[in-house]
Amino acid sequence: AMIKRLRCGLFIVAVLSLMFCFPPTGMSAAPTGEPIVIGYVGMVLSPGTRPCMAIQKVAVDEINAAGGVLGRPLKYVIADNKGATSLSVEGARRLLMEEKAKFIFVEGRTEICLAAQENAAAMFKDYPHIMIFNGPMGRELTDRVLDEYEKYKFCFRDWDPEPSHYAQQRYFWGKTWKDRFPKGLTKMAILWEDLEWTKPWRDGMPDLNLPPWEEMVEKDYGVKVVYSKAVKPRGTMYLPILQQIAGTGAQQIFYISSWFTDTESFAKQWADSAARDIPVDLYGGVSQTSDFWKLTGGKCMGMVGSFTECRIPLTEKTIPFVEMATKHQIPTQIHVHLAYADVYFLKKVIETAGGTDDVDKLIKAMETVETTYSLGKMAYETKKIKPYFHSKIRVDPADPQHKTYPGAFIQPIGQFQNGGKIQYLGGSCEENEAIFKGVGKPSDFVMPAELRKRDKK
Repeated sequence: AMIKRLRCGLFIVAVLSLMFCFPPTGMSAAPTGEPIVIGYVGMVLSPGTRPCMAIQKVAVDEINAAGGVLGRPLKYVIADNKGATSLSVEGARRLLMEEKAKFIFVEGRTEICLAAQENAAAMFKDYPHIMIFNGPMGRELTDRVLDEYEKYKFCFRDWDPEPSHYAQQRYFWGKTWKDRFPKGLTKMAILWEDLEWTKPWRDGMPDLNLPPWEEMVEKDYGVKVVYSKAVKPRGTMYLPILQQIAGTGAQQIFYISSWFTDTESFAKQWADSAARDIPVDLYGGVSQTSDFWKLTGGKCMGMVGSFTECRIPLTEKTIPFVEMATKHQIPTQIHVHLAYADVYFLKKVIETAGGTDDVDKLIKAMETVETTYSLGKMAYETKKIKPYFHSKIRVDPADPQHKTYPGAFIQPIGQFQNGGKIQYLGGSCEENEAIFKGVGKPSDFVMPAELRKRDKK
């Protein structure tokens, strides 16, 4: 029965093709020859991974309409893992053995990526390929690339690992939150999505001389964490938690969330809770697009987070990408931007390597190619420092606490204000401040209670 489900999952691409294939414009000569197969292992019904699959299918169709890669067509195949680790491993095996995939993406859960990585390493000799992890942060994924390069050299992460986020958080705590709270921010509540990726921030990383975030925010910025709780990603009853937070005197709630978190449920319960006047920052997830306003019925008014459905020219590709995705009704969370960029990055990798026959040339090209995408530069770290090596560039590995590479990842921060309007509050690092000049600044933040007053007028 499991095998039958996997067969159905592999060929669900036929259904997605009907849903997400759009008539190409600017037709070039049709590509010929053996297809270059790109596979994706992920949960088809997940609101986190489904948009990634949809946007990659669009990219494949665009490239084929423009003549393919070195005259060859791309073929896109999906293995539906139903959210299960065992099905992820089996799905990747079938992509390699039956579909002859040369490139395989794995959805962004560290636990799933680790299992798929181990299986792929065992198969690499007979089925040489490139494996790309779409969006996970778990440091183990790239730690092992340096520890055992020959075994895992084909593995890359299109996102940055956990320690690089220290640079961003120091910017938030040291500057942007200070500007938002002119009378001073002294007490904070933190909720942690209870998955592996948040543990390094909860526990700290002594080998990299990085403390727990709670310790850092109090020692370096004088903000005391008066409430801290790890909560399961979905199905949490937030009202009792919010009631407890309201009694602590917290001036802000920081929810370390991801695309797996039910932040829409959290927003609805927050708006009706005793903590509704306490501002909320969300770390990631569906809050990154205007769909969040609709999903919450406007209950997210006042919340702050990354907003990547932005029509700001962060690069020359930002506005065209967002408009294209909106036309296709594909939400543009951060990992969706990356998923689309990945396909065009692979195009340049194949062209640089002169084809797909020599996997070592493909690996070398993966390590050296650079492209520009809708949120900045797409390139992989070549400094041999764990866990940055073979992860997408974002910070200088020699100084992950402070130094962000300019233009490597341009992250707009916005607040949902009245009527669903997004008020930008700037970016996520000092190096990119100039991009947001005139667009928005931290002091444009408005307290939730004041927004509700405006609604009543």
